Amino acid sequence: MIAFSATVRGARRNGLGLLLTPLVLLRRSVQGLALALERMIWRELVEDEVPANPLVSLLAFLLFSGLCLLVSLQGAVGYVIGLLLFLLPMEWLMARLGYSAPLQRRVQLQSWGDRLRLFVDTPGCSERLELDRAAITAVVIRQASVQLPPLGERPLGWDLVLAVADPAGEHLLARAASFSGAWQQAHTLAADLGVPLRLAGALDARQLAGSRPAGPQPDDLWRLERGSSSTRLIRSRRGVGAAQWWRSFAEQGSYLLFVAVLNTVMVKYGGFLVWMFGPRLGLSEPTTLVLDLSLPGLLSLALPEWTVVQAMLVVAALGAAGVGSYRQWIPQELSLMGDQLRLRRPGQPSRQLPLRLITGVLLLGGNDPRVILWSERRPPIVVDGLSGEREAAELLEKLVALLDQSVG
Repeated sequence: MIAFSATVRGARRNGLGLLLTPLVLLRRSVQGLALALERMIWRELVEDEVPANPLVSLLAFLLFSGLCLLVSLQGAVGYVIGLLLFLLPMEWLMARLGYSAPLQRRVQLQSWGDRLRLFVDTPGCSERLELDRAAITAVVIRQASVQLPPLGERPLGWDLVLAVADPAGEHLLARAASFSGAWQQAHTLAADLGVPLRLAGALDARQLAGSRPAGPQPDDLWRLERGSSSTRLIRSRRGVGAAQWWRSFAEQGSYLLFVAVLNTVMVKYGGFLVWMFGPRLGLSEPTTLVLDLSLPGLLSLALPEWTVVQAMLVVAALGAAGVGSYRQWIPQELSLMGDQLRLRRPGQPSRQLPLRLITGVLLLGGNDPRVILWSERRPPIVVDGLSGEREAAELLEKLVALLDQSVG
């Protein structure tokens, strides 16, 4: 007899989330403006690419000049920088405090002979279904995601789904916060029902080869080493190149660095505009402007002033990049010894899985790609903390080749 029950909770914006929404939208607007200016400067100064519409560059320059002149005349540079720093943690606060977890559904699954009874209670209604046990085709684990305005689509855990052939459909049974928790629940239920356990949305090596976009091959981040007693796939810190670190820096620390540079630019460029247009605006000071035309003097116009605040902003930007890229820099090792495959990571217990129980090597894509050594009988080995889907594809191919050689 089967007696399964679970409560599934969703996510909904609460009162604090409604208050934080305009601040999050303002921060995203500032961040979008910063990225647009960065791309524009990069294309024109570095790549020497002429914009399709020069009026866009002219309009951006005039708007930025007007903003610098305005804040310099009003002495509001410090307030602008303070506002940008105030907006910095808004998305983090929104993600953690701006949503509640309302009840989505309560589920009970019971078996009576060759029949299954599914009871689903939602806040709006109740549903009772009877299913033929032979019509159950699989228990499926699927990554759950939900639209969280204004943050967009965000992961919400892992769903446990019952796949039915007649009538064809799927029924949501439970939701777990972690992949291991979802696997444990799904494994128990699949064993009780006598059906396969599946992972939705994952690609194997054959499907990946058919869907890979054209372009250069992924970097050689995982090094194969063969020894007398074991074969190892090693990912070292040296293998994760500077490109991955700079990508993480652009995602995690660019906002702070933008604030630091903007402070210098607004002060110096705004002062120049005040000196240039001050007399026309009825200002008597400043009447002189000191320019250092040497190379260090010209560079100082664009470099941050190393005041305490500026230094703290730059250090915070580098620290944010380091925190954001920490998981990508962790060395990892997959070793094949005898009939056991083992995953080792610093500071974590090793995981191992017998080769005979591995039914597939799968890639689960997204913002946090994973390579999963799948098993329906033992908890699978999950390799995460990868720099992107290209590295995940490289690891998948090398793991498949390694397992094929061991079987052969």
